Amino acid sequence: MSDAIEARRDGPWELPKGWVWARLDEVCSFIGRGRGPKYVETEGVPVLNQKCIRWGRIDFRHMRLTSRAAFEGMQTHLRLKRGDVLWNSTGTGTIGRAAIYDGSLREVTVDSHVTIVRPRDMDPKYVGYFIQTMRVQQLVIGENVGSTNQLELPRHFVQGLRIPMPPLIEQQRIAVRIDELFTDINDGETALTRARSDLDTWRRSLLKAAVTGELTQEWRESNHQEEAGVALVERFRRENPETASTRRGWRHDDEGLPGTWAWAAVEEAGDVQLGRQRAPQHHSGEHMRPYLRVANVLEDTLDLRDVKHMNFTPEEFETFSLRPGDVLLNEGQSPDLLGRPAMYRGEIEDCCFQKTLLRFRPHDGILPEFALLVFRHYMRSGRFRREARITTNIAHLTQVRFVVMEFPVPPTREQSEIVRLVCAYEGEMIEQFAAIARAPAEALRQSILKAAFEGRLVAQDAGDEPAEPLRARLNADEEARLPSRRRGRSAMQAEAAS
Repeated sequence: MSDAIEARRDGPWELPKGWVWARLDEVCSFIGRGRGPKYVETEGVPVLNQKCIRWGRIDFRHMRLTSRAAFEGMQTHLRLKRGDVLWNSTGTGTIGRAAIYDGSLREVTVDSHVTIVRPRDMDPKYVGYFIQTMRVQQLVIGENVGSTNQLELPRHFVQGLRIPMPPLIEQQRIAVRIDELFTDINDGETALTRARSDLDTWRRSLLKAAVTGELTQEWRESNHQEEAGVALVERFRRENPETASTRRGWRHDDEGLPGTWAWAAVEEAGDVQLGRQRAPQHHSGEHMRPYLRVANVLEDTLDLRDVKHMNFTPEEFETFSLRPGDVLLNEGQSPDLLGRPAMYRGEIEDCCFQKTLLRFRPHDGILPEFALLVFRHYMRSGRFRREARITTNIAHLTQVRFVVMEFPVPPTREQSEIVRLVCAYEGEMIEQFAAIARAPAEALRQSILKAAFEGRLVAQDAGDEPAEPLRARLNADEEARLPSRRRGRSAMQAEAAS
């Protein structure tokens, strides 16, 4: 039999020379769950539970106390030792998580939802990292259901789990190298979080510069404007004398805008319409049409994976239908997302919109893309939030308050340049951010673990003692192995009986 076939005989993949497959119970002095504690509020002994066991670390904030008498009555092998691998044994979302106990507490145990895996002549970190591999986690989730149909990690599964066993000194080199690489990934995740925050800050600054004229200051100096913003606003008012803001004597203030820009009210810059109310009588009918709601309108994009339908008569369709270039805004949302806008570009034929949305249809001379930038700025800067009416933690941007909000009006040519520049800058920044985030951190971790346990992460050293003699010594050490297995079996039987 070749070395490759021999190496693979007891495991799912071929191992390097000097490695062997071993059952976990061959390389552990104890495997078993903790006991149900008798909780006390003070003067007890710490007990670690599922909430404490995170991936690769222990969160001591969630530990509780068991009575001193209960702790003293436990078998001594349930008292944790430095290097114990603690493996969550039950619970959707928590099963399978593992961490190494560092010996920081003088006395501590675990409850019955955590399995203690106590390696013997194996590097605990090496064992802990093996448990994190996707293959082991898939086995945990896919093959283990307890008697109550809850996910459960049976002792026989843990005992019989096959682990690739390199020479002990190589295990240590592997664990150190994984530590180094995972630290780099963690640093990368921190940088990614910081980059995401920086991207949001940069985007807010870009939108502000776009709608205040700062972005196109140099462009204005070298480009003649045929129709200034003031002329546009005057034309809007002549063509739409019925606007509410005009009747109320709404006044604009040109302070803070370039000289060729002007302020208008939102309703002077475009038509505003609140969507149609949902009601049981509209759930069926002869004129069922798709409609958009808050869940479909994200910032600068429409999510069309789940589009609902309701009945709109031909007359209602005239009022509530959408045209390419309409800007939709969330009328009801959490305060930070109030007014979240996106443009409808004709993605769905004969589409309408619900009352939870406001529709802004710009007048001739206002580019829809520029209006979208204005409303994105208002959302990100908190301007919409200042107009909100909050009920049951939901903020509302009422049509009455929205239509009289200020709207900056640059010349149309400058609007086009603003849109071009914002698209170019955002596209460049998003591409840079995507390059940072291209390789998901968890995928990188799993590729590192896969390489580690296939023997490809660190170089083998011919001077290392092969793993087979170590496994043979462990199996021959009956006094160290069999009593602990009997103790573990008795403990599991007692647990099952309880």
